[in-house]
Amino acid sequence: MDPFNCRGLIIKSDDYKEKDRLLSVLTSDRGLITICAKGVAKPGSSLGFVSMPYMLCDFVVSVSHGYYYLKDASIIESNSGIMESLEQMTVAAHISALLVDCTLQSENAREAYELAVYAYYMLANNKDKYLLIYSAFNWRLLTIAGFTVQYDLSNPSYKGTGDKPDRFLLNIAGGVNSASNQNRSFDRLLESPSVKALNYFATCDLKRLFTSSADKKTEKELKDFTTDYISIHFEKIYDTLSVLNNL
Repeated sequence: MDPFNCRGLIIKSDDYKEKDRLLSVLTSDRGLITICAKGVAKPGSSLGFVSMPYMLCDFVVSVSHGYYYLKDASIIESNSGIMESLEQMTVAAHISALLVDCTLQSENAREAYELAVYAYYMLANNKDKYLLIYSAFNWRLLTIAGFTVQYDLSNPSYKGTGDKPDRFLLNIAGGVNSASNQNRSFDRLLESPSVKALNYFATCDLKRLFTSSADKKTEKELKDFTTDYISIHFEKIYDTLSVLNNL
């Protein structure tokens, strides 16, 4: 089979044998593929740069016995700024893990690819917004996967009660409040700016997704809520950001 060209994001790079690496590459048309980059760990390799994750590249790939092998590559966007801080690297690692865990079908692979392209680029160039980028990515990927709902803030059933009437009661298991869900352990109280942000993350033009801003309280609320939400729906505990708690 003749080699083919594809553009993709390196979301993961693992050692393989002594001098090779296995690249997990997210593409718009083929979804997530694994490419064997032979000899790239060898000193002086002309393709040694391909061992770095988070880069957007054009690849030339050959196919042999159902496996992909790297023939050539060129960098479109290095996203090297991600390596400038532990916060950026931690969020980038979370994004990669989530993309690997998310089952991407042909109909949503392109959306997930485009989302990841913007997420890595914005993360590389916006150190101070890493938490908001984290939450926005979580919610938009959940939306692509069909796990989110639009919250109607005028609906009285979402309103908190008692001493917290200005907060909204949301449920991380099904997107609805406890009035229609008996498991109160899934309930979360969020203030209005956070709920509005979730609706924005789900529906805005992708080019504007990571340009929004929020105060520290809202950033933390969004981080906690979206983390709990993805953990429930992807059936895995996502605690990557816990390493930042001791900073």
